[in-house]
Amino acid sequence: MKEENKQIVFTGALSLDDLYKATRYHWIIRRKYPLTYLGIMVSVMSFILYNAFKDESTSQQSAIIWTAFTVAIGLIGGIIALYFLIKKRTKTLYELSPSAGKEATHSANDLGIKIEMINEVVQWYEWSDVFKSYEFSDMFLVYVNPIVVIYIPKYFFETPEDVKDFSTLLLQKTKFRTR
Repeated sequence: MKEENKQIVFTGALSLDDLYKATRYHWIIRRKYPLTYLGIMVSVMSFILYNAFKDESTSQQSAIIWTAFTVAIGLIGGIIALYFLIKKRTKTLYELSPSAGKEATHSANDLGIKIEMINEVVQWYEWSDVFKSYEFSDMFLVYVNPIVVIYIPKYFFETPEDVKDFSTLLLQKTKFRTR
């Protein structure tokens, strides 16, 4: 068998913990958009709060202190709420997905990647269909399009050589980034 036609086969079931990690990685990949939005919102809220706290009875220094305190409390509360909302949403999506937690056999070669589940429809993606891919320390994220993502934990692979071969295949066939 030629090296270029090598078939890489790996099997596993995606767990809820894997999906939590994948969601975290997805946020790392898309971090510039939420940070831009957050920066603009903090600036606007700071301006509004500063003008609300600054009047004839308070000094400029106390207005700045109250503004900073209010923004800090709002950011901390917002981050905590966002964390729990994302965690709840991820769990809900996992529970609603018909293929979540089911063992799947993945096959990758020069033509594309195939995902098979027992008594389920086979999914086939050619490399030209793949938008981009990322490698993290314990997982691959393969974006078929900006919305559909194939999550592949590295423990699905039988040997470290299979992980390396799959990483090389992604590097050759997709827009590949290592994180």
